[in-house]
Amino acid sequence: MANRVLLVTLLTACFSFGADTKAQLQGPELIAHAAVMQGIRDPGSKPFSLHMRIHAEHVVARPVDGVYQELWMAPEKWRREIAFPGFQQLELGDTDSKWLTRNLDFRPRAVYLTAIAIDIFSHPLVPDKHKLLKTRRKKVNGSELQCSELAFEDGRPSGELCFDDSGILSSARFQKHRYEYGDYVKFGDKIFPRSIRVFEEGRKVLEMSADDLAVPQDARAELFQHDDRARRMASCERWATWPSKKVAPHYPPDARAAHYEGTVVLYALLSADGQVEQTKVVRSAGSSLDEASNEAVRQWIYPPPTCGPVPLETEAEITVNYELQAF
Repeated sequence: MANRVLLVTLLTACFSFGADTKAQLQGPELIAHAAVMQGIRDPGSKPFSLHMRIHAEHVVARPVDGVYQELWMAPEKWRREIAFPGFQQLELGDTDSKWLTRNLDFRPRAVYLTAIAIDIFSHPLVPDKHKLLKTRRKKVNGSELQCSELAFEDGRPSGELCFDDSGILSSARFQKHRYEYGDYVKFGDKIFPRSIRVFEEGRKVLEMSADDLAVPQDARAELFQHDDRARRMASCERWATWPSKKVAPHYPPDARAAHYEGTVVLYALLSADGQVEQTKVVRSAGSSLDEASNEAVRQWIYPPPTCGPVPLETEAEITVNYELQAF
């Protein structure tokens, strides 16, 4: 009888936790709880095969459709492919690194945002140089969520993380980008969204739909073997990392005189010690502002990557905003 009472008590507690998570958790606890439920790539998690369709617009020259495929067996054994018209990329996980092959010498914005959108859900976190503020209930797209506000270290607002009543991440906003998740499916003891949408400056730029999330049917060893063209890189993403040295761009006199404002986005290849080795403009604000951005960013230095015992090359997307009142 005592065991039955204990079992009923435990089940009631678990049910209450799941049904009213947001009333019990705040800030860091919400993020930690979501990370456990959503960590589909965590050590010991169930192997999976994922196929997603991607529709991209605004961050590409014209609307295009692409495909994301991931075969994950363990943190050191995985395969990810992203393909758009004219673009192919393959990443293969290895112990403490990854092997990258692509047909271009840079990473297009749609590819970057696809990877980041999935990573944010599977590993929710507070980005570098940001801090958590108060958590409050608010309506987002008609649903009442519990949202933890984010701010830069100087107190300026920088975004928010919003969770539904079961503690699952429903939306994330970091400055000009917003990520929305929905139509969740359970896989093993983890949760994954069938629907992912990415917005930039209020415009929808990516829509991703999961066709299949299943136990792998083909995990042959050769699927995880790289060829001689592959480049060895650190496996961690740089989207949440702040530079340790940052040189402010100068506002070109011709652009200032003409009252030109805008946003420049650069692809950057970073060396193992955090130096900017290569840049490419992936969103232009005009040749003058593009050149000023390149000149400044090539002097930036990032801390060495924190994943793996040996520092390796990484990639980043860097945004430079030009507003006359800010200069």
